[in-house]
Amino acid sequence: MIRHVATVAVYVTDQDEALRFWTEKVGFELRTERSMGDARWLEVAPPGAASALVLYPKAMMREPLQPGIVFEVDDIEGTCARLTEAGVPFAKPLREMLWGRFASFLDPEGTEFGLRE
Repeated sequence: MIRHVATVAVYVTDQDEALRFWTEKVGFELRTERSMGDARWLEVAPPGAASALVLYPKAMMREPLQPGIVFEVDDIEGTCARLTEAGVPFAKPLREMLWGRFASFLDPEGTEFGLRE
């Protein structure tokens, strides 16, 4: 079952500038910072919020675009099975990532949405 929107990607040119904006001016907190090679995975959010923005580098965008919205789920296997049974097409099947399990599905317009556990 989907619990809430986990992350929404904001594609940025300068991650440091974006991080300063969201933390120093808007008042969000830095939740996660991980190396992605030449860039970082940065999640910022209002204090206490369940959802976060990912400040994703535009330079790393490629076709097809990565899901801009990722939902957090209780049981990713069960959620994927339920969506599959309902006829929802998957762009990326369930797989293990360095940070956890992930899958993505498509809406009728072809927009990709992520699921993470």
